[in-house]
Amino acid sequence: MTNMTEITEIIDRYYRHIVSVLPECDTADYPPELFRRFAEHGAMLRQEWAWCAELPEEMFLGWVLCPRVNNEELSDCRGLFYEQLAPRVKGLSLPEAILEVNRWCAENVTYRSTDIRTASAMAVYKSGCGRCGEESMFAVNAMRSVGIAARQVYAPWWSHCDDNHAWVEAFDGREWRFLGACEPEPRLDMGWFIPAAGRAMLCHTKCFVGRDGGWERLLPGEDPLDIDVREGIAYLSVTERYGRAREFTVRVVDSSGAGIPGAIVEYYVLNEGLLRKIARRVTDGGGNASMRLGLGSVWVTACHGGMLREQLVNTGETGMVELSLPGADMTGHYDFLPPKDSGVRSGGLSSQERLQRKQERERAKELREGLHPGGGTAPEKPELWPWERFSPGEIPELWQDGGAHGLDERRECGITLLRGEGKGALGLMAWQDGWEAVGALRFGREIRLPEGRYRLITSYRLPDGTQLGDFLDFSLKKGESRELAVNFREGTPEQLLQKLPLPELGFDWKGLALLCWIDPGAEPTEHLIGELKVAGRFPCGVHFIGREPDSDVLPEGSVTHSWDEYVAETVARRVFLEPGNLPLVVLADSEGFARFASAGYNVGSVELAAGLCPMITEQKSR
Repeated sequence: MTNMTEITEIIDRYYRHIVSVLPECDTADYPPELFRRFAEHGAMLRQEWAWCAELPEEMFLGWVLCPRVNNEELSDCRGLFYEQLAPRVKGLSLPEAILEVNRWCAENVTYRSTDIRTASAMAVYKSGCGRCGEESMFAVNAMRSVGIAARQVYAPWWSHCDDNHAWVEAFDGREWRFLGACEPEPRLDMGWFIPAAGRAMLCHTKCFVGRDGGWERLLPGEDPLDIDVREGIAYLSVTERYGRAREFTVRVVDSSGAGIPGAIVEYYVLNEGLLRKIARRVTDGGGNASMRLGLGSVWVTACHGGMLREQLVNTGETGMVELSLPGADMTGHYDFLPPKDSGVRSGGLSSQERLQRKQERERAKELREGLHPGGGTAPEKPELWPWERFSPGEIPELWQDGGAHGLDERRECGITLLRGEGKGALGLMAWQDGWEAVGALRFGREIRLPEGRYRLITSYRLPDGTQLGDFLDFSLKKGESRELAVNFREGTPEQLLQKLPLPELGFDWKGLALLCWIDPGAEPTEHLIGELKVAGRFPCGVHFIGREPDSDVLPEGSVTHSWDEYVAETVARRVFLEPGNLPLVVLADSEGFARFASAGYNVGSVELAAGLCPMITEQKSR
């Protein structure tokens, strides 16, 4: 037995560890008592719970004791979660306990899209909802509250579709296992996001290591290729757990070919019309920077001494690129290729397991709605009005001394965007020791900007995830105004459409039809239904096929059909998509051919399918 003096010493040591690894702003923003309570709770877990006591010290410190998961507001949540979870997991094996904690999470929190700063675990618990980053942060806190080592995993940005996603990994006593936060499954290592994660250029998790940046103590044995340390946070790549990856080296050289040490190398993917940074490295003494990446297109920048060089590289074709400083204007067309399907799959469910999953999700929904009759509301967003506003020229202004004053008086330049041909994603970026997104863009109205270097990006995404990008680099000098025409590249019908025969479905449709096999209540299906509702009237009939689809929550005018699992699986295989990865969306013509199909999480698939309808009609009329 550990005596009180020893326990106090342990708590003191845990407290010192917590304040040493958290960002400096945390120790200024939160009272010491909060961190003391985390330390006391951790000491109790280490003393009384066998699976926590058996963890190696570094795993306990990094993945149980640490109060922070990502960039959320911190809250004193562990004690409350423990009171509710401890009786439910006591006596279970560690894998069973992980599943049980996730069931409790589903009973308390469901998915809702929000765009404010990540709420605290307590705020998510009280509201009953959160986006995927908040759901996974909440689930990690719940698991850590009962001594389970857990971490949040992020695909910072997808390559095959817009947006990103976060999920959970938990240690089962032998290895890390993955699961969808607040999405209970009968077994571990299951989740709708797995095919998408297999096409990511990078998946990583955060470990808070402290301001000295020393990661080896908390992450012993990890390959430096998988470690990216920035501002006291070690980003640990887990990309190879979900898909194919390779070591990729960037060599930065001067005009004579000599390697440049200390150059900043950054890696971007194109997402939502913007270059989204996914990683950063610094070149070694030989001018080399290496890391592991998925097998697809990555935009690489190298910067040193005010000089910049950039290049689009397909890591599926090469494991190295040499960038010679300085570089040139990068205006031009660029095709961004996503990694191909990795083939990694969750194991199939038996009919009994499918029934169990359905029953558990229905029960969780009933319990959750009993706690939150309104269905859950997003945490409140701090309101700056009337103290801050955006002026008609898009300049942030502060109300002070009876009038509005510009927060950035350097915005003495302007651009006006003129709408051209085509459609797609549009983004504007500014170079400031790295590419950063500029605020909201509007056509036909001047956008005020400071002088500097800019890049206007348009992109059009093909059904296979490839993006047809167009970059326009330009600079603005003080007092300069410019008009810029915005045109989008377009794919050929051959790139956009396919023609694959469908099996007998058991129902008929007239003309073109959007056929949607859905999993009611599941997050990917909710995304699809939400996009259809936002889109308004779809250019063809919409049919939903699911287990007891609720017509009250479906778009007006849609048709519902009963579920046939065998047919759903056959359709998925006919269009070369994974069976069971719902929603499965097929744009079918009147002759019984699938002309376009997508499965799982693909933001923008509704808009894309709508755009293909007139093309199919035109082809048929020829």
